[in-house]
Amino acid sequence: MLSILIPTYNVNVHPLVSELQAQLESCAVDYEIIISDDASSDMSVRHHNSLLAEQDKVRYIQYEDNIGRSRIRNCLADTAIYPNLLFMDCDARVKKNDYIAEYLRFMRENNLVGTDFVVLGGLSYREMRPEKAKRLRYRYGIKREVHSAAERNRAPYRAFTPFNMLASKSVFQKCRFEESLRQYGYEDTFFGIELEKCSIPIYHIDNELFHEGIDTNEVLLNKVAAGVANLVKLKENHKVDDKFLSVSTLLSTYERMRQQLTGKFTLSLLAKAKQPLRNIASEYNSLIFLDLYKLAVMHSLMTS
Repeated sequence: MLSILIPTYNVNVHPLVSELQAQLESCAVDYEIIISDDASSDMSVRHHNSLLAEQDKVRYIQYEDNIGRSRIRNCLADTAIYPNLLFMDCDARVKKNDYIAEYLRFMRENNLVGTDFVVLGGLSYREMRPEKAKRLRYRYGIKREVHSAAERNRAPYRAFTPFNMLASKSVFQKCRFEESLRQYGYEDTFFGIELEKCSIPIYHIDNELFHEGIDTNEVLLNKVAAGVANLVKLKENHKVDDKFLSVSTLLSTYERMRQQLTGKFTLSLLAKAKQPLRNIASEYNSLIFLDLYKLAVMHSLMTS
């Protein structure tokens, strides 16, 4: 029994739902698909997706006000009727013909049914040369997000992402996505740490989905700034502990630098050069300058 949960915003999910339905039917498993639209601004996409509710075993939920990335996932988990939840982002596409079957097999062979568990299948990107305006995001995805299950299992909680996540519904009775984080960034890190604190096991397997939604460099940089703002909010609200510090490379680097005289000076220079760093990262698709931009944004926010 499986609930497929797809939070969406301005993305047509018909192709994704069709691919999933074909696999679910062939697996002969009881299932439902719930699509939850977080106040999409594209009314044609809204209407098109809402038509999916006319199909058997598909539900569609429309929010008129944006409730945020964390709350919408919590709400989907609460709404689901089956004990096993499969979350996926709306810009995902199925990579393997046995994607659903692989998750069901893993649950069965590892006796996970009826227990608290999280299984992460990973993500990948199609081989392509994106347009120039999207090359920084594509490079970031390839270099920072694509990891084999063997790599991810070395630090299972650090590698958490809800992009392609199978979990028991009971997990959400113990751990919740942090709803104060409405924008992009660090809601996944926070949830992964909560899972570890609750001793809920995370298993990583090679059962990837394609990540199709490649943002422009400008959108990525805006999301990066929003993510840093989330991190600062967590720190100001005293929700950053030693565990979080050990997981967040950005925050641990920032704290280490600000405790040194040369580090403080460097952070001040970076903050003054925030816009040039952003421009260079975008123009040259530089992950190093992207990291420096993150530090510049953090120092600006922390000292404002």
